[in-house]
Amino acid sequence: MKFTGIVLTAAVAVFLLFPTSVEASSFAKVGTSGAQFLKLGLGARGAAMAGAFIATADDPSAAFWNPACLVRVSGTQVQFTGMQWFADVIYGGAIVSHEFDGIGTFAAQFAMLNSGDMDVTTVAQPQGTGETFTCTDMVASLSFSRMLTDRFSAGMTVKYVREQWDDVSAAGIAVDIGTLYDTGFKTLRIGMTIQHFGGEITPDGEYTTYYSGGDSTETYESYSMPMVFKLGMAMDVINRGPHFLTVEVDGIHPSDNVEQLAIGAEYWYNSMFALRGGYRINTDEEGLTAGAGFNIPLGGKTISLDYAYADWNRLDMVHRASLGFAF
Repeated sequence: MKFTGIVLTAAVAVFLLFPTSVEASSFAKVGTSGAQFLKLGLGARGAAMAGAFIATADDPSAAFWNPACLVRVSGTQVQFTGMQWFADVIYGGAIVSHEFDGIGTFAAQFAMLNSGDMDVTTVAQPQGTGETFTCTDMVASLSFSRMLTDRFSAGMTVKYVREQWDDVSAAGIAVDIGTLYDTGFKTLRIGMTIQHFGGEITPDGEYTTYYSGGDSTETYESYSMPMVFKLGMAMDVINRGPHFLTVEVDGIHPSDNVEQLAIGAEYWYNSMFALRGGYRINTDEEGLTAGAGFNIPLGGKTISLDYAYADWNRLDMVHRASLGFAF
């Protein structure tokens, strides 16, 4: 139980570094970090389970949810994900992973968000100038994970993050660090990850501020990445014949919001058909999530099709789909 103590001690230490729940509820720091697209993630399975996936992931999307889980991804696998976000914003990307015997598992990830065309407005022409511009965000990363003991794995992701708004852009480097521990008690697993840890990034160029009597040119201020700490526990509560059910609970502590709790479950029948569901607690809008998936054996390969739905209450429903290949 040595590593269990290490994981739990580390979790307590990290929580002590952050504000208490009472302080966070009075000032949630919403809007204090940029690169919000990093929170969207890749992979429909984790999204269908409300993001409660950091101790369950066993497909290439582990590179996003918890790089330590990449040790559970065998052989070579590829996954593509697409999502229609709010206001016609499109987000999607791909992950490829490969297991090297005796070394560990590597994964490469690329994702991009595109806003589509938006109208250019100015102080003099608030209804639009007739011109348009586009916002584009992207992330490219490399992950590595390996077993340190027969029960404990660790992983790291290094990623290049870039945001662009018309002719203004900002870029920086961020790191994800994760661990996964098999407690040995039935199938209980404990996962821990810190995502989007990095320095502040600064948009390039200058901008003009308008006020009564004239205007002035100023430089942009720096902003931080949306760092988040997650601690999750998962267990396979049913493993009988063709039936397999996993349940996970994750505690989430973002640097720019209040603490949240995610609860998710995944049911497999005969390892070929899956139903998933989840719920996120203490969020402004996002709550219920659901989804389904299929594993299709084909000539020594496996094709995976996954779908996820998220209910954002007063906002639009969000749909995403993933297509995976295992070689």
